[in-house]
Amino acid sequence: MIYYFLISIVFLAELIIALTLVISLVKLDRKVNDINNFLDEAQPSIKKILILMRQISKQLLILAPIFVRQIKSFISDLIMGQVKSLAGGLTFWLVKKEVEKHV
Repeated sequence: MIYYFLISIVFLAELIIALTLVISLVKLDRKVNDINNFLDEAQPSIKKILILMRQISKQLLILAPIFVRQIKSFISDLIMGQVKSLAGGLTFWLVKKEVEKHV
């Protein structure tokens, strides 16, 4: 009698575990179906966005050399300005030394 009682308790526990697994799988299936439906609806929009990004990328490839030239020009102008300022400062400093020696 006790043996049948223990077997029934184990059987009920297995039923509860199996029911919990089935409920979890059903919830997971619903979530996957929702995600699939969303992706099916969003696919045309995603395709349009990717086409737009490809066009922007092509335009940036065309504009990249222009940006590089402008940056190189700016940096070379900056360096030349610094060199001119340094040369002017050194010239003034050397002239000032010569004038102080003669005075």
